[in-house]
Amino acid sequence: MIGKKYLGLFVLIVLGITITPSIFLASSSNGNVLTIGWPTSTPYQGLSTFNPNLFDGGLGGDFYGVVYAYSAVLNVSDNGVVPAIVTNWTFSPSNWEQVWQNQSVNVTMNLRNSGYANGVPVTAYDIAATCMVLDVFSAPPYPNYTIVNNHTLVETWPKDTLSPALMPFTLLTTVGMGSIAMIIPYHVWKPIINQIMGNWSALQANNITLRKHFISLIRSFKPDVPLSSYYNGPFYVSQITPSELVLAKNPYYYAAKQIPWNEVIIYQYSSQSSLIGALKSGQIDLVYYAVANLPPTVLSTLPSYYKVITMPEPGGHAIFFNFKNPWLAMLPVRQAIAYVLNRTAIAEAGGEPYYLPVHIPNGIPSNFSAFNEFRTPAVSNLNPYNTNLTKAKMLLESAGFTMKGGQWYTPNGTPFTLSIVTGSPLSVDDMNMLQVIDNELSSFGIPTTYTEISSLSEIHTMFEKGTGYDIWWNSWGGYYPGTMDWYLIADYYSTYPLNATQWNRLVPLPNGTVDNISKIYSETESPSNTSQLIGANDEMVYALNYYLPALPLVYETFRTVINTHAMSVPPSNSWIWDEIFTGVGGTALTQVGISNDYFVPITVTTTPPITPPVTTTVSHPSTISSAEIAAIVIVIIIIIIAAVFLLRRK
Repeated sequence: MIGKKYLGLFVLIVLGITITPSIFLASSSNGNVLTIGWPTSTPYQGLSTFNPNLFDGGLGGDFYGVVYAYSAVLNVSDNGVVPAIVTNWTFSPSNWEQVWQNQSVNVTMNLRNSGYANGVPVTAYDIAATCMVLDVFSAPPYPNYTIVNNHTLVETWPKDTLSPALMPFTLLTTVGMGSIAMIIPYHVWKPIINQIMGNWSALQANNITLRKHFISLIRSFKPDVPLSSYYNGPFYVSQITPSELVLAKNPYYYAAKQIPWNEVIIYQYSSQSSLIGALKSGQIDLVYYAVANLPPTVLSTLPSYYKVITMPEPGGHAIFFNFKNPWLAMLPVRQAIAYVLNRTAIAEAGGEPYYLPVHIPNGIPSNFSAFNEFRTPAVSNLNPYNTNLTKAKMLLESAGFTMKGGQWYTPNGTPFTLSIVTGSPLSVDDMNMLQVIDNELSSFGIPTTYTEISSLSEIHTMFEKGTGYDIWWNSWGGYYPGTMDWYLIADYYSTYPLNATQWNRLVPLPNGTVDNISKIYSETESPSNTSQLIGANDEMVYALNYYLPALPLVYETFRTVINTHAMSVPPSNSWIWDEIFTGVGGTALTQVGISNDYFVPITVTTTPPITPPVTTTVSHPSTISSAEIAAIVIVIIIIIIAAVFLLRRK
């Protein structure tokens, strides 16, 4: 009897071990796993085919704060800087605030001890390498970079570029590297970086041929190094399967000891609907803006233990017109399209209150209180382009278009049709809004289609040639402290190599004068004083509102979704959530949250039968090896034999 009783108990224990292994694994060093959901139409397949070069398909902007370290980030709530790799900085000369318009300004940065996941130290060369590569992709003026030693870098900025009147923006541009993380490891990219350094003077002079040469080199570079030598952030890529990316903690990251997560698993989903299904079953701990901005209809149906943090932003979605299309290069045609599209209906299709209609296209965003000081009388009389099909018809006719059988024809007699392209994957709300745009233009007599393009190189080629599309659907706006951010419309999508608009950035005004948007844009970044900044913003909104190189349609909110069964986060009114405005896609928020004990795993104590209580992480079931099972079984057998022996003696 006694033998059978303990045999039955032994069987139950073994079954318990094999059915619920997470009970025993929780105390291992692999506990506290953070899961992130990521919809992607081109999931990574494995380590053997993975190129870490983010300009050629590597793990990039969506995960900057997770695998790449920021130099510093801005605390948007008080315009202060939160140090990361860069711990302190100085501006010189000492009277730079008085002389910056007439002489260069030095920014000296000092780095803390931190490293790549293979132990190679992060140095000033890595910051300089990243900045130089990013500079090649933008337009001059570029600073000079001087490496004093591994922990000290000096940036020397040309005169009239760093404004003390806009100090938070200046800090973000310099110390914060323009909100980009350190994405270029110098020890890996050294051959290309040294070539760039050797041609720096020519690049500063905006030698386009040279820029194209280096952009081609950068895009085609395939580092042949262990992945642990590539990543300097809290985690590094250690495993890849078609369904997930496994990130291990970087032991050399400066804040590694205070990061409570030992591992991050990024689940790759082929569609947003797959991600939503995983969320509703509780498999995902975190979804933030860069990886997916979930539709409002989904947010309202998530299990109650998910917490949704929303932040209004001074930007959203817009259509960018391709001026190489001769008809879209005509101002009346762009204005007609603005009168056709019903921005309220488009926002409703996206889902209110997470999307709101833009009231004044290219005006100062009305949903963002930080810009109140810029809403002067000069910008209060801009054209709201309220939906007016009669006015749209008159504008097209004035440009020589004719209507036949419900279809508009161009002045040369060809049907007027439009193709809209966008990067993928499109979210559900993106598709809903694009469908409204398609329906409204098609109903007006301009048949329209929209297409996703998943290949970054294909998009670059398309923009370089200016062919294969009529309209680019993408983001507009974005927050920089102390000023409206005109970067996407006035610079990023209007200059090489991402010139979606193919526009020369000149605006012929009704009074016969011509506004140079490049000049006005530089004044909004480096004003002499607040009044010049407001004046430049006034000029900018009038020129862009009148000329419409892009048509902003909706404001959007940032949405971060937290599984409160898996992690604890600060309340919704904490300053930490403002960090979503810095970094790419809110990834500075991710790094600050992970590195500074704002995002903390929740653990519970579980006491299985005849085992001591151990701590295990909720919602992260693990696997147990056969060796561990065998060891546990042997221990239990010994305990049972001893117990039976003692009972028999009694």
